[in-house]
Amino acid sequence: MKRDSSFAVYAGVGLLALIWGSTWLAIKIGLEDAPPLRSAAPRFLIAATGLYLLAKARGYRFPRSWAYWKRTFFLALFMYIIPYALVYWGEVHISSGLAAILFSTHSLFVVAFAHFLLQGERATLRKCGGLLLGLLGLVLVFRGQVGLVDRFGWAGMAGLLIAAASGGGALVWLRRSPQKVEPVPEVAAQLGMTGVAFVILGWLLESGGGDWSSLQLWASIGYLAIFGTALAFVIFYALIKRASALAVSFSIFAAPIFAVVLGWIVLGEALGFPALLGTVFVIGGIIITQTYREKPPLAGTPKEDFRQGN
Repeated sequence: MKRDSSFAVYAGVGLLALIWGSTWLAIKIGLEDAPPLRSAAPRFLIAATGLYLLAKARGYRFPRSWAYWKRTFFLALFMYIIPYALVYWGEVHISSGLAAILFSTHSLFVVAFAHFLLQGERATLRKCGGLLLGLLGLVLVFRGQVGLVDRFGWAGMAGLLIAAASGGGALVWLRRSPQKVEPVPEVAAQLGMTGVAFVILGWLLESGGGDWSSLQLWASIGYLAIFGTALAFVIFYALIKRASALAVSFSIFAAPIFAVVLGWIVLGEALGFPALLGTVFVIGGIIITQTYREKPPLAGTPKEDFRQGN
């Protein structure tokens, strides 16, 4: 079979986009029965446990050096803890589809940070055009949401953009780092740290304990841990071996579209015309900046690409 031409590759890309798009809906549903940090903690702890067992089954031994664990914590802080704390908090105040759209600007932040921090990733005229188109899309998205969110809606939208910027900045820093690590145990350690951090922060900052007898809550957590994190991780690695980075990247572009459609079907969430048009511009800007490069894409390794999912 030719590269990117098999039915399995296209099905895998579509499934990955659907999974990543549906995670926003699953987060929203889980937040109905538990506060943000306490809702997020089990997801990351379960996913980390699964990846840890996988790493041990492969015979991997985690380093004991202080430098390794300091670097791992730094990445966990800016790749997961800060972004996902803001993602879960933001979804309390805005729709799941809108959250997905705003977080998709992660790729635009990667391009912007890379221009200043990576010599081989300077922004070309094409990339600048994509960034401007994405910025215009964000203006339309924010304008289209006036009157459609609660009194903390603007803060929720800003939080999602900060989350995207934090993850994008961490990715660029990771690109600069000379160390090579094994993706599975590295991500397992970072997810574990994130889960523990959310347990502690939830206990310190959140007053409501949540309804932990809710089947809906555990269904949300289980789906996010097993499908949204572990299965998506496996599918992504399988695709990387069979398809081009460009083909796999379309799962990232399509995820916000799935999120908007699922939010509308399941929860009745709706975006006004300006916000829908802004969504098209944001996704168009991402495609323009990510589908042509003079050098291999910044998110060209399995480890880095995986981190763009939710």
